[in-house]
Amino acid sequence: MAPSHPTARSEREKKVKSVCAFASTLADRLEISRDRTLAEDLQSQIRSLPLPATSAVIAKQDELENLGTELWNTSTRLRRDLPHTNARITEDASRKNHEAGLLRVFSFLLLDSAGSQAVKGRERKNCIRLMKVALKAAKWCVENKEVDNATRVLERAAEYQEILGQEGEIERGEAELGERLRVEYYALRTALAWRSDRLDTAEHMFMKCKQLSRFLTASLAESVADLLYEMCKDLLSKNDYEATTRWLERAYDIIGEQSLEMLSAEAGELKLSIMQSIVQAYMKLKTPEARTKAWHMLQLLEADHEDKMSICLLRLELLYSETKVDPEQVYLVVHRLMHFVVLNDRNFKTIMHHVHKLKDQSAATACKIVDELISTRLFREEKEAWIEKAVITRVWITCTSFVAEGTLIHLRDFFDEILRNAKAPLSAQATHAAQTLLWKQVEATSSRGQHEEAEAWCGICLHSLFNLAGEINKSKIARKIIMCALARHDYAAARDIFSKMSDPGRDDRVTRYLMYKVALHSNDPDLAAECLDAVCRQSSKDTSLLYACVIEAQQSGNKREGIAALEKLLEKYNDHTPAGVHLPALLRMTVRLLTSELVKDGVFHEDTFGQICKTFDGASTHAKASRRRPSNPSREQFNNGEIEWFSKNSYNLAIKYCAEVPPANLVRLLSACIEFIKILKDQDHAQDKSDDICLRLMFCHYLSVCTFTALARAEDSMQDCIQHYLQVSRHGREFRLLGADFIDKLRGSSKADMIAKHLQVVKLELEATLRREQWDELDSLFYECWKYGGPTHYDTLADLVLIMYSSMAKDNVDRKYQTKVLSALQKIINASGKGAGFDIVKMSRWIRCLFQLALTYDETVSLKCLDHAIRIASTRKGEPNHYPATELEWLATTAFNHAVDYYVQEKDDKCRLWAEKALTLAEWAEKGNGLRDALVEKYTGLTWDEGG
Repeated sequence: MAPSHPTARSEREKKVKSVCAFASTLADRLEISRDRTLAEDLQSQIRSLPLPATSAVIAKQDELENLGTELWNTSTRLRRDLPHTNARITEDASRKNHEAGLLRVFSFLLLDSAGSQAVKGRERKNCIRLMKVALKAAKWCVENKEVDNATRVLERAAEYQEILGQEGEIERGEAELGERLRVEYYALRTALAWRSDRLDTAEHMFMKCKQLSRFLTASLAESVADLLYEMCKDLLSKNDYEATTRWLERAYDIIGEQSLEMLSAEAGELKLSIMQSIVQAYMKLKTPEARTKAWHMLQLLEADHEDKMSICLLRLELLYSETKVDPEQVYLVVHRLMHFVVLNDRNFKTIMHHVHKLKDQSAATACKIVDELISTRLFREEKEAWIEKAVITRVWITCTSFVAEGTLIHLRDFFDEILRNAKAPLSAQATHAAQTLLWKQVEATSSRGQHEEAEAWCGICLHSLFNLAGEINKSKIARKIIMCALARHDYAAARDIFSKMSDPGRDDRVTRYLMYKVALHSNDPDLAAECLDAVCRQSSKDTSLLYACVIEAQQSGNKREGIAALEKLLEKYNDHTPAGVHLPALLRMTVRLLTSELVKDGVFHEDTFGQICKTFDGASTHAKASRRRPSNPSREQFNNGEIEWFSKNSYNLAIKYCAEVPPANLVRLLSACIEFIKILKDQDHAQDKSDDICLRLMFCHYLSVCTFTALARAEDSMQDCIQHYLQVSRHGREFRLLGADFIDKLRGSSKADMIAKHLQVVKLELEATLRREQWDELDSLFYECWKYGGPTHYDTLADLVLIMYSSMAKDNVDRKYQTKVLSALQKIINASGKGAGFDIVKMSRWIRCLFQLALTYDETVSLKCLDHAIRIASTRKGEPNHYPATELEWLATTAFNHAVDYYVQEKDDKCRLWAEKALTLAEWAEKGNGLRDALVEKYTGLTWDEGG
């Protein structure tokens, strides 16, 4: 025969021993809290059970029975020790629950393996025992979604229910118990089919369960209803509302058929939950019939649980599901709810949630509920956090949905009541939340131009209830009131709110800017100056408000304030110009405003001209700084066009008012103009433009020479006087350097005018040289005198040379310098005598002066003077413009006296030379004066040495 049988038997025996060995170790393994493989090992053993009925199993029947019973009791103890609250289950507790459930399944399968022979032998008592164990194990599997294990257990329980369903001679109590177990079996099969997503099978199993409904006890009915309720919760979450209502009605019918006295305490809550779920499911169907059923079920609920919070919430949910919500009905429910409910954080939040929902239907009704909640419950509870949240909600409703006539009055009254009954003002956090909502209303009304209403909302923001708002927020609100008052042209109201602000609020730069506007419109220069200074002090980094002051002043038409604001702005920009600010434009604007104020009612304002000079100084400084780097924003702003504007306008102002302004201011303006022109001269290479720039620059230097000379002449301090003359020399030198390349290019009157200015500059330089005693500069300056000279340009030069010589002689200056001066005078005389239209009177005076000055140390020059006088006198004898007789007589007399001096010294040759010159001069004098005869007589009376 085949040898397989002993091998198969040994395998079966080995399998039984293995199961028993595993089962015997479970008790110890369960004591180990961190045996992570226990559940996996249990599941592996469950898959191999139950054991088939073999001799090996029969041999181990008692051991299997004992092990199964022991492990079942252990699983029961483990489940009893697990937490059964609604608290969040820890990972460890969840693992232990899973192990205890699997142990229950494993225990049942051991018992099933041990008692299979008895079942087959139709032992009903053992069958009932195993059926109970199977149902408990299967229930755990269904509840924990262990579908495979539940199927395995119920497949074994199916044999038991068949036996229990057989008819025969059975005790009545035992028969009823068997039928009840069958009912529970079909209920579990129904739930298992639901877990397997097989509702058709669930329907079939429930029908079988329903057929046995007469055997339901109260506890069994409760259990079945609970299973169906769990099904319905899942179906409801899947939005299968029709199936949900069908199964909920079945659960309701099952538990509703039982007497309440026989049900457990938890049954009432289960029935309540089922009824509530029915209402919710009917609502979801959204059909008229379903809605009617929902209201009917709700009425049944309210009959027994009218003051239950969940029922009120269900009614609210049903009310909100209506096509048109009735705010009054919602109000009645919430009103009833807030009067009987125990207030805690959760219930308070629930009430406020429904206030929020009601707001969308009727803001007025929502406000009414909040007011009643605060007055009837919250003040009594003395819970500040709740009061603050309710107040914020009330403000939110008012500001977002309920803006009507009288709203502000009602809101103020509401705040008054809160302040009277609360212990203190709102906290800083609550104040911030409420004021944020109120501020949105302020902004909204203000943007619509409703400035009076905006002011009223600001007044609400400043209510005493918000005393903890902080100075920053209070100041912000006060500034908004000032803005509204400005918009309404109510400057007194603006001043009033400003006076009530705190010191930090008043000193804020924005506040001061607003009050600057008030001062402009109310013509208050003192307040304007005060506010402008404050804005300026606080504008170290951001000058936008200072710039805004400029704009405001201009728009108000107050040019003086505009000028003051611009000057403050330019002071801030002295070191650094922020991005986005076009500094040349500000400077140009300042110049234009100042120029328009320069002459008022025919009166020239010197202080305004000084401000103009200061502005051009600043522009010059910035323009020069912009050229120090090859590329920067400042260079782009101060382009050639801008610099051209500043150069032309400074030049025109200097020319226009040179005779009226103080010299000190004029030289400031000219200095700025010169700097602008130098920049242009360096940049511009076009010939036509370059000539124009050069001519303008020469005029600036010319005016500077003249003006510095005037300053020097009027200066009492010798040190300052010398400094002014230094500037004369500097500007004169610049003028001459420019003229060297430019004057020869001119023609006609332009050239003549420039030559005259050249000589004038040189003469003033000579004056500066005299005052500074810089005698080494005389040669170059005297050279410049003859560079473009003609006979009509030396009148004042001769006088200046004479003054220079007189000063040098007085101070005993080196004779070589005196000689240079006399040579210059001689050149003046010579040059002047070459023209036909020279002034013979001035010429004779210069000749006399030179003759007299040179006589003491250089007779050659004096003799030349006599020859020059003789030549002119002989040439112009008998003409109207003849040499003055008195001058000839003086020269003749002086020369003859000098001859006599030589005669006394016995220098006969020199005596004859001088005497003959004197006689010649006397001859050309006017006839009839007898001078020549007298001199001849004296001359003939002289006796000479024989060698003479």
